[in-house]
Amino acid sequence: MSENSPLKTYGWQIAKAAISFGVVVVYSRYLGASGRGQMSILLLYLQVSLMFGELLAGSAMANWLVKYSPAQILPWVALFSFGVLGISGTVLHFIFHISWALLIPLLVQGLSLAWLNIQYNIYQSQGWIGRRNKLQVALEGLKLLSLLLVAFLIPAQDVVSLNIQAMLEVLATVTFGILCVSMIKTKNMWKLAFPVLRPPQGVFFEGLWAQLGHFMLFLVMKSPLWFIAYLLGDSEAGVFANALLIADTVWIFSGSFGTVIHSRVLRNSSKVFHERLIRRYIDFSLLGTLVICMVVIIIPNDLFIIVFGENFAMLKMEFIWLIPGIVFLAMSTAIGNYLHAMNRFKALFKNHFIAFMTLIVVVLIGNRLGLCFN
Repeated sequence: MSENSPLKTYGWQIAKAAISFGVVVVYSRYLGASGRGQMSILLLYLQVSLMFGELLAGSAMANWLVKYSPAQILPWVALFSFGVLGISGTVLHFIFHISWALLIPLLVQGLSLAWLNIQYNIYQSQGWIGRRNKLQVALEGLKLLSLLLVAFLIPAQDVVSLNIQAMLEVLATVTFGILCVSMIKTKNMWKLAFPVLRPPQGVFFEGLWAQLGHFMLFLVMKSPLWFIAYLLGDSEAGVFANALLIADTVWIFSGSFGTVIHSRVLRNSSKVFHERLIRRYIDFSLLGTLVICMVVIIIPNDLFIIVFGENFAMLKMEFIWLIPGIVFLAMSTAIGNYLHAMNRFKALFKNHFIAFMTLIVVVLIGNRLGLCFN
């Protein structure tokens, strides 16, 4: 079986998700529900910054590296990504009042992740998908081992921010180390990036609508964490963050089918084929997602408490409340990847925007009527 096969990619992503689960367990046990909630919000800020950076360094970048010289693409993408993070750091400190003690390791983590994302796109453009998958799993594995080491050697402090700072410093150090390793494989590509050439006219706007669609989907999936933190506090946000983690793991199943749809639609122009393919994979995604959700439901609640701690007693119930959204997004993944393959990025953006606005309306109505937030 090829290193770049969809089945092996799915296996690597499952391994990555399993290790990430272990990372979250360490967060939860070391920081508690309140600390986990605060750290989740900080990492969410970072994710949003990286999403803006990916307006240029997103999925379209791999296509550009095939069509154009690295000197026309790499320096400009790197400059834009780092500029976005610099602006984000300023906003987080002076507007959101994030202390420098937390912000510095957070920004180092962000800069490393931004450059690592550029590296992943270089790997994608060269067809090194298997290598990229291994690199991603290695990153999560080193995170887990390093966080466990810190948790065992450094007892949790009474001041939660100090514990969060320790976790962020570990993440920043490990991510930077993996970035350095990834540069070994791409050093020749970076040599070709200098001297810098002017970018092709209009090239950076090709992926704008695609990334805006990804950003709106990100808001649909992650913005409830903000609402929970604002309306119910950090402890509830910490529990909800872990429920979202389980949901993300479930979505890997439908996401693997979405990747196959995208590839097959690109290679076949038959509308009849497209229709049959989408119907079949929607059925597969729905069935598989429901089965996985049922498996999570039948797990005794005591097991969640043993793994995460007593503060997470409501984790299973919050996951159950997420199931309708999990199923809906699993079914829509097939359609979303079809639209992406057909270059219908504006339609994809509009659909996700409508979903986000619907979410906001539901939250506002629920809060107004006291149905969800007391």
